[in-house]
Amino acid sequence: MKLIRMASSVVLITALAGCNQGTGTKDDKGSIQTKVTNEPITLTLYQHAAISNEEIDKFIVQPVQKKYPNISFNIVRKGTGTNPEELVAAGIVPDLIYTTDANTPLWRELDVPEDLNNLIKSNNFDLNRFDANAIDAVKVYSGGKGAMYALPVAQNIAALLYNKDIFDKFAVPYPKDGMNWDEIIQLARKVTKTENGIRYIGLSPDTVSRLGYGLSLPYVNPATNKATINNDNWKKVLTTMKDMIDVPGFLGEDKKLSYGSSDFFKNGNIAMLTAWVPDMIASTDASIADKFPWDFVSLPNYSEAIGTGRIITPHTIMLNKQSKYKNEAFQVMSIFTSDEVQAELSKSGKISALAKSDFQTQYGTNVPYLKGKNISGIFKSKTRKINDPLTEYDALVRSALDAGAKELAAGKDVNTVLREAEEKANKAIEDKLKK
Repeated sequence: MKLIRMASSVVLITALAGCNQGTGTKDDKGSIQTKVTNEPITLTLYQHAAISNEEIDKFIVQPVQKKYPNISFNIVRKGTGTNPEELVAAGIVPDLIYTTDANTPLWRELDVPEDLNNLIKSNNFDLNRFDANAIDAVKVYSGGKGAMYALPVAQNIAALLYNKDIFDKFAVPYPKDGMNWDEIIQLARKVTKTENGIRYIGLSPDTVSRLGYGLSLPYVNPATNKATINNDNWKKVLTTMKDMIDVPGFLGEDKKLSYGSSDFFKNGNIAMLTAWVPDMIASTDASIADKFPWDFVSLPNYSEAIGTGRIITPHTIMLNKQSKYKNEAFQVMSIFTSDEVQAELSKSGKISALAKSDFQTQYGTNVPYLKGKNISGIFKSKTRKINDPLTEYDALVRSALDAGAKELAAGKDVNTVLREAEEKANKAIEDKLKK
């Protein structure tokens, strides 16, 4: 019998507020203790980032109960009535939170996360096992003053998917690992065609902000709280986007700019597509993944940044400072990030946040349709450090930049779009500051 219960509404989770009864984790002098109770306890885990019930059971519940059969779980999933602000307002105390590094500021504003430094020290927990960029990202999102409000668990890495049938049809060589965006755009020109009533799309452009991830570009000057995007670096990014959009035949009557992995597999008319690999695997049904021959190559980038991909975006697990079972919850975090669990996680198609190279060679071995694919290519574009400086207004600037893609498609020049995006971003920042 699996000791895991699902809750999905305030009506259900209100009952959880009383579940966290137990002993504290500090002695009279305030030092962290590492003793784990043998009494039956229930930990509440809040799902704030993409992870399925099956994955929670396989990578958290079962491994934890193997070592600590006295620990059971209540799982609360994000949804209507269970958003972070609603949980806090209702006085709900999830012991553990599965989220992302970028969500850390939100939880900090709600005064939820525990600084893990004392527990890391008292448990002799080795942070050197993790990807250094993942640890750096967590620390930066934790405020950059030494706090560690989460542990990285998994990470997203993007790659370029390509449809071999389309390249064969037009006698064009396949893309290769290590290509730059200009080379990819030239390939796209050769396979963007309409033939026998079928429109073939050479390349589905990424968002502007994700193209900027390839250079780890900053968005805001923290000294002035003003957007800092009207410059040559962002001009390069928007020029690349415009080159993608301006491929003859790319824009159809619907003026659609981008497509997802579901479009790639369902329609079979997209030659190249960039995608977060774990997200693609999670959303792709095995029944359609073998409709036509396809493969990966490493994510393209600008010539000066070949060998790197997008900035690192780890999924994380966070401990609530109000939890009555901090020691037990930290043991759950330790098991979730153990070599054994991370190896299974990697085999299933998620990318481990650990630095152990074996996980790359084992990657996706439990995903049948990945057999024979260029798995090593996924990891040839190394993740980059997140942009520095990082501010709470970055998302507002990214939104303004991404909206600029439609303006480029409508015929506006890069300089105008960039200037207007900065103006819109500054207005959005001003509005947020007033609130």
